[in-house]
Amino acid sequence: MKDRDIIARLHDLRRRGEKRANEAVIRRYATAQRAAGEVQKAAATVREHLQRTADAEDAAFGSLVGQPVKATSLYRLQGQFEIAARQTEQLRENEKMAGVNEQRRKAELSAARNDHRASMKAVTKLDGLLEHLTNRTARHRLALAELSEEDERSSLRLPTQR
Repeated sequence: MKDRDIIARLHDLRRRGEKRANEAVIRRYATAQRAAGEVQKAAATVREHLQRTADAEDAAFGSLVGQPVKATSLYRLQGQFEIAARQTEQLRENEKMAGVNEQRRKAELSAARNDHRASMKAVTKLDGLLEHLTNRTARHRLALAELSEEDERSSLRLPTQR
């Protein structure tokens, strides 16, 4: 097998590797976008919960204004607010975990992009090498063709010069 054939096969292998690396970038990008969407969704859920909680507090205290309040009513309200506070903590924790997941996905995307960049660089180097070998082979063939033409001309001249 000639050097050019070996390099051409290596080029094909590297090109396939570059294609797989590009596909990995596309998959990682989609995953990172989904993770970013989850962060936004979690943040919106926290905001909505806080708004509902504030509205519920306003309604609860509004209904107590101007009336005698029993201790059991206050304990019940306190329990509702504590439950709402725990839910808020859980929702904020979910938002935080979504953010951590998003950062992890972004890091994976960055690594995939670096792999793809390295693959593209390797393919580009082999492209240049193949082009160089092709040009060198073409010059070599041209020189051989000129030499064979010279041989034919000289062989045609020899019998007439005698």
